[in-house]
Amino acid sequence: MEKMVILYATLTGHSKKIAEAIGKALKVKVTKVSARPVFTDVDLLFIVGGIYGGKSLPGLLAFVRTLDAAGVKRAVLVTSSAREQNQDSVRKILKEKGIEVLDEFNCPGSFLFLRFGHPDEADLQQAVDFAVKIAGEASKGAGQKR
Repeated sequence: MEKMVILYATLTGHSKKIAEAIGKALKVKVTKVSARPVFTDVDLLFIVGGIYGGKSLPGLLAFVRTLDAAGVKRAVLVTSSAREQNQDSVRKILKEKGIEVLDEFNCPGSFLFLRFGHPDEADLQQAVDFAVKIAGEASKGAGQKR
């Protein structure tokens, strides 16, 4: 079985909410970036983070810079934003580290009145469905490589 970890960084609580929904569905522990976890032999790392003012959180970026391909093989990005924006900075750092990014899911967040009420239950379910699908595909792919 693949070793999966879910990591999140948040200011608003949206990313925590998304990470916990995914963690519950995958039966995987959820860890906050500020806990400064050390990862070894992680096959699949879900990184859940928001976009604030067009950028990823500095704490998330700093943490991602500490990762290496020996400890984390592949990553999946789950992004919460009021506008459809991706975690391009996180993706770039992971690529530089030699960590493959399998995919990214953008979950609606809210800011003031923009997309107010998101992420809602339907958004969380879409994030969970995405994560379950990716985890299943990753497990199949890893099984074929062995």
